[in-house]
Amino acid sequence: MEGCLAPSEIPGVNSAEASTFGNVVENIVFADYCEQFPPAPNSVFWDQNNPAAYLYFLASHNPHFTAERQRDYFIRAGGETGLRVPDILVDSAGERGFYEIKPDSESGVRAGVEKVGNLLAIYKFYDLRYQGGVRFTPRDRKVAFLRGRLEVTLKTRRAAPGLLLYKICLKSDGVIELASLAVLLSLVVRELNKQLENQRLKPIDLDPVFAKNRSLWDVARALGLAMGTAAATAVVATTWRHFWKAVVARFALRAGTAAALAAADGPLPIGDLVALGLGFWTIIDIIRLNREIWREAELIAKHEA
Repeated sequence: MEGCLAPSEIPGVNSAEASTFGNVVENIVFADYCEQFPPAPNSVFWDQNNPAAYLYFLASHNPHFTAERQRDYFIRAGGETGLRVPDILVDSAGERGFYEIKPDSESGVRAGVEKVGNLLAIYKFYDLRYQGGVRFTPRDRKVAFLRGRLEVTLKTRRAAPGLLLYKICLKSDGVIELASLAVLLSLVVRELNKQLENQRLKPIDLDPVFAKNRSLWDVARALGLAMGTAAATAVVATTWRHFWKAVVARFALRAGTAAALAAADGPLPIGDLVALGLGFWTIIDIIRLNREIWREAELIAKHEA
């Protein structure tokens, strides 16, 4: 099964993290462009928040785009904050076109269509003969993996001339609930954002996060979640034995797995849970839903008291 989301659609990913991830994607997509079409010197502009470099690129390829026209362009745009700059601008023998990279979400598509339209109007007004790019088709890029269990891919498509849209897709053999999908994709977004800070972009190996000897608390912290503990009240004490009984009831586990788990009376590491027959996504759901499970465990404890 495969599930896909744009970063801004992932619960737990804030606007700053989604924006940073956009920079990660731009790095990946631009590297892909350069691999497919190795650029000659000064034939490709890549936006890195340098308006002066953008205007220089336009002027160097368009002699009629004089200093006077550049000033007019700058003033009409409202200065640096209003200057519309494409993520990639190409001026080569093979293409005179631009590419804008946006998340594949409702708001991302809307912003992308608006940006492409504005760029086309600006280029026409100043007689800069650039069109929405159609030569470059981005390739999918694996960005995270858990050996034998799942793979996360950055998928980027050319939705229209000059408009590239991206989303993150997680593929797994098992059925993925949206909430669990969001938890793992938010982890991938955070880890890739860290790589951008270190100028090192490579697929995230999730194996250490879910190593056999890792505790539920370790995995919960890595996922950005909180793992609760047994709650003692004046009426009844709730133990791990009750917690695992609540797990058995909630997830309708098979007889052998249910019997072995119900007999446990303490926190179990990931490896033990797998050995008892719990699936990967079930373990994620136990961590994600642990507070609800503890409440159900307290009811079981009260019933047994």
